[in-house]
Amino acid sequence: MAHAFPPQTKRILIITSSGGGGLLQAANAKEQEIKGKYPHVEIVRKDVLKDWVGKWLGAFSIVMWNSSQRKGNVAAQNFFGVFMKFSDYLFAPQVFYYSLKTFLKGEIDHVIDTQPLCTGTIIKALRIYNWIKKKRVVLEKILVDFPTAKAIHFFGPIRNLSSQDRKLIQVTTIPPCLDPGETYRDFWQKNCRISEAQVAYEPFFVRQSFSKYHKKPRSQDQIKIKAKIKNSEELQLIRKSVERGSIRADFSDKEVEFAIEPQDRVFTILLGSQPAYEGSLNYVRKFLQLGRECDSVTTHLFILCSNHRPKERSLLRSVSELVSQAKDYPKNFSVIPLSFQNDDVIAPLFYRSNGTCTRSGGQTLMELMCVSQGEIWIHSEAKKKGRLTDKELLNGIPGWESANAVYMQKMYGAKIVTPELFASHAKKILV
Repeated sequence: MAHAFPPQTKRILIITSSGGGGLLQAANAKEQEIKGKYPHVEIVRKDVLKDWVGKWLGAFSIVMWNSSQRKGNVAAQNFFGVFMKFSDYLFAPQVFYYSLKTFLKGEIDHVIDTQPLCTGTIIKALRIYNWIKKKRVVLEKILVDFPTAKAIHFFGPIRNLSSQDRKLIQVTTIPPCLDPGETYRDFWQKNCRISEAQVAYEPFFVRQSFSKYHKKPRSQDQIKIKAKIKNSEELQLIRKSVERGSIRADFSDKEVEFAIEPQDRVFTILLGSQPAYEGSLNYVRKFLQLGRECDSVTTHLFILCSNHRPKERSLLRSVSELVSQAKDYPKNFSVIPLSFQNDDVIAPLFYRSNGTCTRSGGQTLMELMCVSQGEIWIHSEAKKKGRLTDKELLNGIPGWESANAVYMQKMYGAKIVTPELFASHAKKILV
């Protein structure tokens, strides 16, 4: 449910950051929700890294984060988690100036923040704005990652606020998974030094396309997935892969429509907005190997890639070439590589999939929790071969996201997988 805004609310500021697809998706979800319920409200939107930090430093931060995601570099991602602690000092002057300027120019009545950077600086600017305008505007912090003790990138800045600053913060999140004997009051006092009265629990904050499939029974009819195609070379690469398989596809210049029968098995691989390159390819390799072992069931693997640019050595090109060059191709198996897609494509895929493998970003997992009726698999970059312990698998996930994974294990029976483990789990669905 959207925050209940009083009738005098005219402008809402949504703060997000391009340093992670989930942060942007959470902002999109909130914007859609508010526009649907409060069409009279004007929404102002700002990106901390793009709009406030500065052109060069913000762009550098985005590139470095996206690169660590594509390479599956867990150590680099953990480093960025530690680096966030210092953002209030490094980015403070720019963020303070531009946030206060935005508050004053926009005559803001409420602030929604879906990202973890510079919380203290933004609150300081908000206090001055409130003093100048004689208002009491609060900052609603949306926890995009799950409320666990390891969510220090969100919790640390809140806990470090002064007592006066903490009065201006509200937290919107899903209920935390408590330790034995722990209460919600204990959890929030220990991790954020705020009262439970400052916390609003929502079951999910997801984009509207996902809300449509929430608790919807699995259809016994054919379902169609219509995906966007950005350029002619992308079209050729997708067609090249799809034509080796058994899925029915209807291509046009700008889109392709896939027909999935009720008895078909469907798997989806989505390793973030900047997918891990080698990890994604290894899932495709294991899927084709699985198809040679058990090809009696019509099975489709949708693999979401980043956007493809002509002549680029992209993940989408690599998947297409891997499929087209595969020997002894399983006749009932299809591999469907797609470029980045909007929620109107991802939502029905998550809903229809018998198994979905994603990274452990909080926003993606919330969308899965909302619509998935199949198995939920969480990708680990663990490199060790052979049998892996749960601890070893968790070491292949960045710190705060590993806590998300544990939450999903406890609450939703999710499994942590590598490409090798993916094959064994998928095989159980096919036999």
